[in-house]
Amino acid sequence: MTVTSTATQLSQMLNNAFTKFDRDGDDKLNSEEFASFNEVLKPGLKLDDKGNPTVDMNAKMDHDGDGLVDRDEMDSTGVLMPSNLTDSTLKSMIEYLHLKVDPAAIQAAAILEGDSKS
Repeated sequence: MTVTSTATQLSQMLNNAFTKFDRDGDDKLNSEEFASFNEVLKPGLKLDDKGNPTVDMNAKMDHDGDGLVDRDEMDSTGVLMPSNLTDSTLKSMIEYLHLKVDPAAIQAAAILEGDSKS
């Protein structure tokens, strides 16, 4: 598995996902929105035996400690991602999330697909 991609591809994919998860349109992810966004970050994170990330990406991205992650904070945080999941259309990420068969991943996929259900 390749764990790198061009910064442009990854940045475009993450920014497109950020926009979808920012349900209230304030250009910040609150804790509920970030929980779904975190599903997109998981493929690039080391997971423990229970499948939980070993890094708290919310804490890592929330540079000012206000409990919200804004687009600048996301863009300035180093993120690794398998290159096959970085297409800006989000199609490969949506397919990946559906394959996880995990309620949080399925919910994240639904948000990326534009589903209005939560």
